Amino acid sequence: MLLFQSNRAPRGFTLIELLVAVAIIGVLIALLLPAVQAARESARRAQCLNNLKQIGLALHDYHDVHDVFPMSTTSAAAAPGGACLNGLFSWHAAILPQIDRQPLYDAINLQVGNAASCSDPDVEMTAAVIPATHPNGTAARTVVSAYLCPSETFQVPETMGTSRPAPQSYAGNAGWTPDTSGAVPGPRMGRHNGFIGLADPVGRAAWHVGPISAAMMSDGLGQTAAVAERRIPRATDPNDLEAMLAEPETSRSFCAGGSGTSRTLSAWGRFCGTVSFPDPAWTVFPGRAWISGWGHAGGIYMHVLPVNRRSCHIYGGELDGNILVTPGSAHPGGLNVLFADGSARFVRDTVSDPVWWALGSRDGGEVVSSDAF
Repeated sequence: MLLFQSNRAPRGFTLIELLVAVAIIGVLIALLLPAVQAARESARRAQCLNNLKQIGLALHDYHDVHDVFPMSTTSAAAAPGGACLNGLFSWHAAILPQIDRQPLYDAINLQVGNAASCSDPDVEMTAAVIPATHPNGTAARTVVSAYLCPSETFQVPETMGTSRPAPQSYAGNAGWTPDTSGAVPGPRMGRHNGFIGLADPVGRAAWHVGPISAAMMSDGLGQTAAVAERRIPRATDPNDLEAMLAEPETSRSFCAGGSGTSRTLSAWGRFCGTVSFPDPAWTVFPGRAWISGWGHAGGIYMHVLPVNRRSCHIYGGELDGNILVTPGSAHPGGLNVLFADGSARFVRDTVSDPVWWALGSRDGGEVVSSDAF
């Protein structure tokens, strides 16, 4: 038998075939990438929700020990030489033992005001930062992973002081501004009606009511928001106007001027919505320091403006926490919210204003259906 051997070389891909194969692979990647990104975001959102559930357990463990939920101190009394006495600590700092961070809690000197200076309380923007030389500087820059949503992207600049305090993604519900009459016209409410109590060591603010207990939530623990996500701004320097204007409106604070006028909750929304230019001096601070109780550090928020929208700076609120910080998230379509009963769920940003207002009030008598949010 004669064997014949072909002299033809093995056939390879032609250029056209190669280009077609690359195009097909590109199309497949383009189809798969959004699904992969969506799956990753779903996992991040679930982890973020789990963080809130752990915070909820810690809040109730704290209540079991102290019979009240933790508070934030919104100011600090001046001591001789420009130093600060106790004050400007967040509720995040208070529950460190309950989230298994006892050594970090023990490292904090709660008797030293958590600020650079208390000599000039009118210049609160510069006085409330935490320098590297502060006794709590080391504790302040310690990252607490339970306080960070994995969907957030952020920098750790010197915005809140040269200690470069570690950020946090979750704010406590301080209710409505005391200058609202509620949903209908009337006299100003004039009191705190949220979940996280506020205290001013310099002197009790007229609208503060002290620590809040579960018994004070007559609307029901499952009907009262406790903690929600709040965006950490991308802009880091209040003098960087270009970065400020590039900031999404969900992270910007707009100046609404002074208070002292009774407005309905919807009127407050219109009042803050008329401002077209962000206030650069106050936009950069929310979420910049988990340890700080200063209102502009964003450890608390209010149920006045719609979720995932602008915040609103009210003149005079720097010292007592009367600031319309608005919750929001990096998750598409809404944000995670912890309720006072320890449950947590995703609330869509289409939630109606009346429902959102009602969830912020602990004792207003509002009834909210569980399918309304």
